[in-house]
Amino acid sequence: MAVNGYHLAVGDAACLAGATRWLSPELLEEAPVGLRRAEWLAARILLAMLLNDGPLPKLERGAHGKPYHPALPAFNISNTGSSVAVLVGEGDVGCDIEFIRPRARFMAIARHSFGAPLCDWLESLPEDEKMVAFWRFWTAHEAVLKQRGGTVWQMNQLNLPLESLCPPDRYLHHVCVENRLIACCGEQPFPESFSPELIIV
Repeated sequence: MAVNGYHLAVGDAACLAGATRWLSPELLEEAPVGLRRAEWLAARILLAMLLNDGPLPKLERGAHGKPYHPALPAFNISNTGSSVAVLVGEGDVGCDIEFIRPRARFMAIARHSFGAPLCDWLESLPEDEKMVAFWRFWTAHEAVLKQRGGTVWQMNQLNLPLESLCPPDRYLHHVCVENRLIACCGEQPFPESFSPELIIV
């Protein structure tokens, strides 16, 4: 069920490969070839399924490449490996999906990417809690940047507060689907119960 106009879907590219009927011929013509094709198609199929309003039309791109369409609600797409997430909402939205997995030199990445208070708190955690916390911080930063239409290169400029991991005029919510962590950012609050309404994995 949509809450505050939000809809979230998560899928695996292999499970969505045969559902191209959800995409318009004009959009299909733009699909890349090679390694990115399956995830590109899967994300747009999920978006069409969430909107449930016929084949998805050809999309436009914003200044930093963020896809949009003037006749559609705001949405954002994220992928990690073959997993994709799509968030739809009222007002600009951003989402990021990552597998919770080991990451070499994660504290060095954190020091480069996050503000000092977040890094100090991360470093103070017990070893078995650090990796999950790192991915919470990373997905939060990505979701906020994508909500604003920014890029990952601006991550170290955010200085997100530890308490909310979000600017004061925005809202953030994390969702876990198996070993995937999804951060959602928007202009309206997310209830604690917010979760994907569509999971195809």
